[in-house]
Amino acid sequence: MFKIRYYSAVIGIIGMILVQCQTKEKEGETDKTPSFLIDRTSILPFDELVSEIEFIPLVAPKDTLINLSCNVSELVVHDKIYYASRCFQDLSIHSFDLEGNHLQSWNRKGDGPEEYPALHGMIIENDELYISTGRGVLLKYGLPEFDFRKEIKLGEFNFVPTVSLISPESWLISSEPTNKAREKIFHVVDPKAKAAKTLPILSLPYSGELNPGMIADMKEGKLLNFGLSDTIYRYQEGIVKPYITLDFGDKSIVTDDFELEGEAFVEKILLSQDYAFNTGLIDFSEGSLKLMAYGIEKNLLFDKGSLSTFPFYDVFISRSSGELKITKALLSVRNNSYSTGGYFYQVMQQSDWQRALDLGYFGKYEELLLNSIEKLSDEEDPIVLKFNIGF
Repeated sequence: MFKIRYYSAVIGIIGMILVQCQTKEKEGETDKTPSFLIDRTSILPFDELVSEIEFIPLVAPKDTLINLSCNVSELVVHDKIYYASRCFQDLSIHSFDLEGNHLQSWNRKGDGPEEYPALHGMIIENDELYISTGRGVLLKYGLPEFDFRKEIKLGEFNFVPTVSLISPESWLISSEPTNKAREKIFHVVDPKAKAAKTLPILSLPYSGELNPGMIADMKEGKLLNFGLSDTIYRYQEGIVKPYITLDFGDKSIVTDDFELEGEAFVEKILLSQDYAFNTGLIDFSEGSLKLMAYGIEKNLLFDKGSLSTFPFYDVFISRSSGELKITKALLSVRNNSYSTGGYFYQVMQQSDWQRALDLGYFGKYEELLLNSIEKLSDEEDPIVLKFNIGF
């Protein structure tokens, strides 16, 4: 996830989101790598993109101290919905059935044995839940008892924002660069052998300030992405190849502007809304790739002090058919989505679904949202948006 750094009140909460850059060489691109033009001509209303949609209210028991209203969360969907708060004062994990009814809650936040000091990701595999602490350590618990199983040390890394399971003995991770130089940030780790193989993908200058790397699961392999990259990579059986490349047309960042530093770069590239770029978020479900881009079209109501007005867009790509669809993003860069079974899942907090109602974001599906809101035991609780794309 993104690290947000304040430059000043003018720059606001987005901070150094754009301090990094990438040359227009499209590293690793080959003649066979399909390229997709990301521009305003592909923008559609959200309700014209989806072929199926469902709003799942996460219903907490009444008269309990369960708090589901954290603005940063983790979501995993299997036979149940697993939702975790990432607000540091909480870090609770909750399970719900697929209709959103609360089942269980757990919390082992702490620095002691069998406890997790931070929560930067969850993986569920074979009734076992892995929690990434972000410190190069995973903690494994059994479900549904949440009994501690083992600690897994991935290695000595500065910060590990993303972890993905390859096999019980192998993990694919991204690491935060230790300085402003371009570094190789993706690694295949064998904790038992205490060995790591670094993949030949270089980060961007200052990439640690935006997003050092995210990973999306495919049936065969993994997709790799990071902020301002013009190339999405695929990792499969030890080999890295370009999967697609992105072309932002006349809104691409000019090479000379890459020499700008700090506030000057933010002012010209971000706050002007004159440029478009890949933010680094990525997901994949049954042939549909989802990423988030910035600045495809200007927001005339842009307010640099309000993250909700920043022009973020969800981009959906079918590599096999060559189709591309874009819609305004309801959520910001702070939350990623989860995918399984051909569907994408996103957590909407109260401020998100209220803004959606104000904007008429869901169009013909708004009545479904209103029915879901009525089922909440507390209007501050979240709703899970489930949808798939009609390619």
